[in-house]
Amino acid sequence: MAEHGYRSPATIGGKIGCVAAALVGGPIFAFLLLAAALGDCVQDERCLTQSMLFVFLFPAVIAVIVGLAVRWLINRLAAKR
Repeated sequence: MAEHGYRSPATIGGKIGCVAAALVGGPIFAFLLLAAALGDCVQDERCLTQSMLFVFLFPAVIAVIVGLAVRWLINRLAAKR
């Protein structure tokens, strides 16, 4: 675009942090979803019925932490330049 065109308000740290969160959270979510889908309940044992909450919550928390940490680190390094 030209010099006077639209400039995104997103910082480089925010963009890279979002990608890092997706790259970390996606595989963790896929693995836990596969493990929950393949896990069968045995007849005389207790069945873990709330495992889907763990499947959705755990990767989301990890992805948010990674995304914010990468965003903070990249923005801090960019500010020093």
